Amino acid sequence: MNIFEIISNKEISKLKEIKNISEKETKEKIKIIKFAFQKKVPKEIIEILISKGIPINLKDKKRRNLLHIAIKNKSEIEIIEYLISKGIDINEKTFYGQTVLHYACQKNSIQVIEYLIEKGIDINAKANQNQSALHYACKKNSIEVIKYLIERGSDINSKTFYGQTVLHYACQKNSIQVIKYLIEKGIDINAKTNYNETVLHYACQKNSIQIIKYLIEKGIDINAKTNYNETVLHFACKSTPSIEVIKYLIEKGIDINAKTNQNQSALHFACQSNSSLEVIEYLISKGIDINAQTNWNQTALHFACKRSFSFEIIDYLISKGADVHAKTNFNQTVLHFACENNPSLEIIEYLISKGADINEKTYQDEKTALHFACQKNSIEIIKYLIEKGADINAKTEMNETPLHFACQRNPSVETIQYLIKKGADINAKTDRDQTALHYACRNTALEVIEYLISKGIDINAKTEMNETPLHFACQRNPSVETIQYLIKKGADINAKTNKNETALHYACRNTALEVIEYLISKGIDINTKTNQNETALSISIKNSNEKIIKILLQNEVDIYDLQENEIKKEFIDSFIQIYSLNHDFNNLLNSEDNFSDFTIKTIDGFKFKVHKLILLTRFDNNNLILQKFIDNCYHKTKEEIKFIINFIYTGFPDFEKIIEILNQQMNKNQNKNLNRYFYRGREFKEEKRILKEIEENENKIKEFFKEIGIEIENKKGRKGIIKDLSKLYKENETKDFIIISEEKEIKVHKLILFTRSELFKGMFLSVSDSSNQVHDYSRKSNESIQQLIYFLYHDKFEENEINSKIIEEVEEFYQKFFKI
Repeated sequence: MNIFEIISNKEISKLKEIKNISEKETKEKIKIIKFAFQKKVPKEIIEILISKGIPINLKDKKRRNLLHIAIKNKSEIEIIEYLISKGIDINEKTFYGQTVLHYACQKNSIQVIEYLIEKGIDINAKANQNQSALHYACKKNSIEVIKYLIERGSDINSKTFYGQTVLHYACQKNSIQVIKYLIEKGIDINAKTNYNETVLHYACQKNSIQIIKYLIEKGIDINAKTNYNETVLHFACKSTPSIEVIKYLIEKGIDINAKTNQNQSALHFACQSNSSLEVIEYLISKGIDINAQTNWNQTALHFACKRSFSFEIIDYLISKGADVHAKTNFNQTVLHFACENNPSLEIIEYLISKGADINEKTYQDEKTALHFACQKNSIEIIKYLIEKGADINAKTEMNETPLHFACQRNPSVETIQYLIKKGADINAKTDRDQTALHYACRNTALEVIEYLISKGIDINAKTEMNETPLHFACQRNPSVETIQYLIKKGADINAKTNKNETALHYACRNTALEVIEYLISKGIDINTKTNQNETALSISIKNSNEKIIKILLQNEVDIYDLQENEIKKEFIDSFIQIYSLNHDFNNLLNSEDNFSDFTIKTIDGFKFKVHKLILLTRFDNNNLILQKFIDNCYHKTKEEIKFIINFIYTGFPDFEKIIEILNQQMNKNQNKNLNRYFYRGREFKEEKRILKEIEENENKIKEFFKEIGIEIENKKGRKGIIKDLSKLYKENETKDFIIISEEKEIKVHKLILFTRSELFKGMFLSVSDSSNQVHDYSRKSNESIQQLIYFLYHDKFEENEINSKIIEEVEEFYQKFFKI
């Protein structure tokens, strides 16, 4: 019987016989104690587990201590008392800044709350988002807990980082009893969030007429507006509007035609939400402008057609004078909106019967309603539009026909068949000379590909870049079945693009193992070099894909012709030897050599390979810290370690993503202030998401290193990193730094040095660049500088080989091979 069964059965005598708990790994100890708390075991079992080796200061990966875990699982008060008596700090916080009082309020554990406050816990302690225990209590609508906290001195007007008071939280939860109590206790009824939202805004979004009436009776400002100029009527019209709430607000004199910063009225919001016809009728009956336009010239009818959830609402709007010919700034009609989003045949038929122009084109991309319908593969609507005279071969600004659009995004063979039957030009080409077959191959739609080829489409048609459908099929998760079919039907396997790339180059970039094996079996030229002198092997080396490299080596790929220009055979031999490309990769993994890789395992079973020399240089040859690092990884998840490994290699989390973001911004916004535009602008949603993810992981990285005895400080913050990187990127990034050691000057590539060293001060004596800026990195000798070179370039040289000639060869190789 294992320990979990013993705990589950609460067999105290057998538990006392267990002797090896203290020898277990930390993650096992965490599992055991969590399991015990989950099973609501008596205090005696917890005492035994702690006496047998469960550390009283044990914490899980969220930095929750035993007291947090016990309260989370609603343990008995005697267990809470026992844990505190053993010395656990009651004010200790989790990774998210929560104390055990936050947890107790989350669980409505009034007895525990009383005990914690009696023991002196900080009643006003804040979590990372500045939430107090009172905020947590208001989330749970526990009037008993709320009263107790306020009576004991909890700050009633405390705000979160977003400016929300506990009254905002109570209004979100529709708790009239809590709201009345808080107002009686003097909470600021007109308190506003950072976005200037009042509690009435929150109440209106929840459609609680009782709470709304009470707040207005208590004198709350009914005409308050948010930073976006949204009134409470706008909020009431979001989500699922209540006719009772809307009537009440209008009766109380709220401005029915008030507009937001985007010029949206309450009617615009109502037509975007799950609104009833009754709400729409009432707003119009009260004089709201039915044809009011937003900043983008969208009307309420545009929004109703975009939602396509109610034929009755669209019919009513038009019957009341909504303009069926209204166009946005981009010339989008209501018919475009209806076809683009949630197409309904009934609505499409109705709009056309009311005079909507079937062949109207949008500005910029010049799409018709048929393009939008084909993009959605709405076969019934496509048939109806064509029957009503839609131009089947209408072309967008990029010369894309509806057939091109139908071959995108999960194409349907039924749609393709119908379009071709009705006269769609099967060989029509876009501005980039792409046919429908190119589009279908990019989306690996085999059934559609088979049909197009059966109808005579050119299987070897070339784009302006000389890419064939086979090239496209080797992009984006290539399917070996699609590749097999194309080659069987006569696709030119060795066709080359303008860059001299074959389908094999594309497949290697996308690490498509099965496709690569098939292409090689069919005789594709394995040694073709691109215009940039890339081969299938060089691409696979960059991607560090061992399986593909092994396949290429087994098929006699030319190892000694990776690069020709001034790269000596001896240097390439050295590269091959170091990375074991001419041996089985197990030699590398099993080697005891200092230059082999460590395999680091995570708690969820994932494995990372990390170069040993990199770890040693990062940890200043401290093998004890190195061992702690490896052991600690076992308690982390794949996602956590991914950021930490990337940090080890680059000094910044996901540096490559940041550089990519900067590059995109500078291409788009040459004359704009990068920092201000990026952080305050409304574009770059994906980029901002990436940076937010990076920022969230910075604390995890610091905590990880703290656990193994390394303090990391980065006072620059996110904006500082962006500023430094943008400056670096705008300059000539191929400039070298000069590393000045005790005896010599060594050139090191600027971008590598920058990313590798910024967060690890103390690596060099001094560093200077061409602008004579000097950065002092003390404590390191010439020997350390030599070690740094090994680290920077991932290579193996004897000490006497560190000279300018070798360095020049290394730099030249990296610049050409890795395109630094």
